[in-house]
Amino acid sequence: MNEETKTYFSTGDFAKLCGVKKDTLFHYDQIGILKPELIRENGYRCYSINQLFTFDIISVLKECGTPLKDIKDYIEHQDTDRFLAILKSKKEQLAKEQKKIQRMQTLLENTIILTNRALGTKCGTPWFEDCIEEYLIAVPISHSTDRLDNERINKLRLLLDYLADNNLGDEYPLSSIILKEHLNENHFIEDYYCSRLSERVDSKYIFIKPKGKYAIITHKGSYETITDSYNKLIDYIKMNKEQIIGNSYEHELLNYLAVGDPNQFIIEIAIQIA
Repeated sequence: MNEETKTYFSTGDFAKLCGVKKDTLFHYDQIGILKPELIRENGYRCYSINQLFTFDIISVLKECGTPLKDIKDYIEHQDTDRFLAILKSKKEQLAKEQKKIQRMQTLLENTIILTNRALGTKCGTPWFEDCIEEYLIAVPISHSTDRLDNERINKLRLLLDYLADNNLGDEYPLSSIILKEHLNENHFIEDYYCSRLSERVDSKYIFIKPKGKYAIITHKGSYETITDSYNKLIDYIKMNKEQIIGNSYEHELLNYLAVGDPNQFIIEIAIQIA
């Protein structure tokens, strides 16, 4: 088919066929992934019907998240094996993104549950509760250093990086653990930073919160005043002739995401007893 009998489309008409703005075609022309098949003497850019197939290839790869420079490289060296390799790579990437979105949805759902629990709880009033076994990714904090603030920052960073690298821990807000021996010494400083999991995984940082009976209190206020709630909870345990047999687990029900004032934080404290 010669140029006289071949049907060409103006940039505007071709953009309508493709469902994009003309600026998109100008950009594709500029970077060299879809140039007009014909430029007339008057400077008008013209596209052929066959170029719709090229545009479809660009659209498919772009929807998969392929950078335009990679799309250009593929179009310049187009073959089936290369096309399949790109799609397989993007399929794996999309699967990872889908898992991330699912975890974020779970985080939002759990945060809604925790927030509603915070709004419905009576802060400062202890109670006993039978709790199920829970799984945590927990990073220990060393108290042997003189620079405890730096140690906390480093371990919190380690936890966050580990969770991100292993696609874990997006289901719940971060928590902390105080070991039994420090509770008995009235030493209420975190021994672990942790993140609760929806199911058990194989990890060097796995930490199991045992199933059993717990004494629980919800503390309203900043972490600087949390000692008062610990003392009240321990007095409640002793008054009911119970014994501390395990660790304390702190979970933020209402934190900086929901309230700006730390004095309005609500933190649930659960100590294993028998």
